Parts: sequence; structure tokens; C-alpha cells
Amino acid sequence: MLLNSQTLALAAQLMPPCAPPYPPRYIIDPVVFFVALILAPLLVALLTFWIFFIPVAALFFGGPVYLVIGTPLLLWYLRHNDGDPVDLSRLAFKVIALGLLLGLALGAATGNEDIYGGTLFLCGFGMIFGPAWAYTFGRLYRFMRRDFFAKPRSF
Repeated sequence: MLLNSQTLALAAQLMPPCAPPYPPRYIIDPVVFFVALILAPLLVALLTFWIFFIPVAALFFGGPVYLVIGTPLLLWYLRHNDGDPVDLSRLAFKVIALGLLLGLALGAATGNEDIYGGTLFLCGFGMIFGPAWAYTFGRLYRFMRRDFFAKPRSF
């Protein structure tokens, strides 16, 4: 049976419209992103430095990890989500917990006890300061970004 033009027209009317190729995503404000990325740990350290200067030391130990792992993770997350500070702090906690598990597994696989100590030290303080830095980042980012960047856009 051959399909004629009326059958094809009827089929085109009955079929649902094609889905967009990509879901709407947020555009990241680059200046605000990097300002909030740098200011968040500094602001947390400034507000809490009276606790035996531990937050100041956390800047030196956790700052490079925050920048190397946190920057691409925050860029990916903010493309798909609004950037709620509580969600960002949960994400930071989950990533640090995953790092803890990977570090402990590496220590068990190699039998090196120094890996255990380093992992527990970095992740122990990271589970405190990582979510605090991520929460502060989320608050700063949402406060400073312009309205254009606050709505997801279709591409």
C-alpha cells in the first residue's frame, strides 16, 4: 500500500512536535562567577578566623583543591541548576565524601598509611569548610548575578 499525500499530511498533524534538542540551560555570568569563587573562601576565613586560625590554614590546604575540583564542578552544576546555596553545599559535601572514599580505597590498595592520614586530614577539614565555602559562593553568586543570567535559556 502506497502512502498518498493526504495520509502523510494526516500523520504529520497527529504526531507530537519534536522535542527541542537540548533542555533549557543557564548562562553563567563569568565575572560574577570568578569573583564569587575567589571571595567565598576569603569571606568564610575572615568571618571565622578567630577559631584558632584554622580557617586561614584551610585556605592554604583546601584552596587549591577547591579551585581545581570546585571550578569545573560549579561550572557544570550552574549550567543545569539555579545555584541554590543549600544545594551547592550538599554537592560539596558529597564530592568530599567521594574523595574520602577514593583516598581510603587508594590507601588500602597500596598499603600506605600516609595516604590514610592525608586523606583523613584533608577530607575531615574539607567536610567542614567545603560546604561552607560552597554555600557562601552560592549566596554571593545569586546576589551579584544580573537578571539575564537568572533564567534558563533554550539553545
